[in-house]
Amino acid sequence: MKKTLVLAASAIAAAGFGAADASAVDVELYGQVNKSVMAYDDGRNTETNIVDNDLSSTRFGFKGSQALDNGLTASVLFEVEMQSNASNSITQNSTAGQASTPTSTGGTFAERQARVGLGGDWGAVFIGQASTATDYVAEQDLAGAKNVSGSALQKTAGGLNFLNSSTGANVTTVGSALDNMDGNGRGDAIRYDSPIFNGFQVRVSTAQGGDIDGSVFYSGKVRDYTVKGAIGYVAFNNVTATNVTKNTVTNQLSGSLSMKHKSGLAATIAAGKQSLDNETAGNNDPQYVYLKFGYAWDMFEVAADYGKFSDYNTSSVTSQDVQYLGAAAQYNMGHGTSVAAYYKQFDLDLSGTNTDALNVYGVNLRVKF
Repeated sequence: MKKTLVLAASAIAAAGFGAADASAVDVELYGQVNKSVMAYDDGRNTETNIVDNDLSSTRFGFKGSQALDNGLTASVLFEVEMQSNASNSITQNSTAGQASTPTSTGGTFAERQARVGLGGDWGAVFIGQASTATDYVAEQDLAGAKNVSGSALQKTAGGLNFLNSSTGANVTTVGSALDNMDGNGRGDAIRYDSPIFNGFQVRVSTAQGGDIDGSVFYSGKVRDYTVKGAIGYVAFNNVTATNVTKNTVTNQLSGSLSMKHKSGLAATIAAGKQSLDNETAGNNDPQYVYLKFGYAWDMFEVAADYGKFSDYNTSSVTSQDVQYLGAAAQYNMGHGTSVAAYYKQFDLDLSGTNTDALNVYGVNLRVKF
């Protein structure tokens, strides 16, 4: 059951402000706790960890809106994230004489979103720390089991290392070898969202530092199918006329498309590509493709997915591909509670180096409020 807080005018008056400044707005409190028991086999050791699921982290926030006398609507969103042992950051312990089980990363408390907005028939403008125009363009997904499955694979095992098959030495982390290029994420930005027309919405934003991005989102029905999709382009402001940094990412194009039939069958595709400036001879532009198939019935969801990620590590001219396979199941118990299980296999193909496959599996419980 969602909670409602009322910021009463009397509290403002008691603080010494005049009655003309007093106001009241209903603000909704929401949040979730999302935890997993996650195990991995890196070819040398099998370890078990208690983690916060970074695919949809533990968080809470306040959101609300107020219709104004001039016909506009003002809105507010404030959200913080609380994580301990985040699934995207734990990594094998390499201290000599100790087990390879990752040590706890401890708790973090960080701002996720803090923005205000003003909207009308012409659309809406948002200012502050929030999603940029391309956030979530690569994560439009109707194929089910989303609490443990999706294109953002780096959020499950990003800190874990691939190991050299011969020596057992760390080669590179999952997060350094792949990414779903999901737009420009969140940041301090100004964003404009157009009105929704026939299911389509245009978004544009500029972030602190000069990055500019734009996207088109779609959500609707086509005969017996529910359809969601998005495509976005980011121009990164990190190149100057005198730039000499090798392999600088200048722009990125990414998106996703998902369709679900009324029978419960669904499919998702996501893809992305980055362009490099001052490219080293032999380097290739990073790119990927991700596929997912799912089926849902009653309160159950199952899904299987595949991905191929190429040359994401731009600091090296060595050919690098990551092949991914996964499966997941989720049971939605109602009232914001779901339990899920997953298996993910990452296999690094690195020219000149043999590495062991990394197998990750676990169970997850999420409770919303």
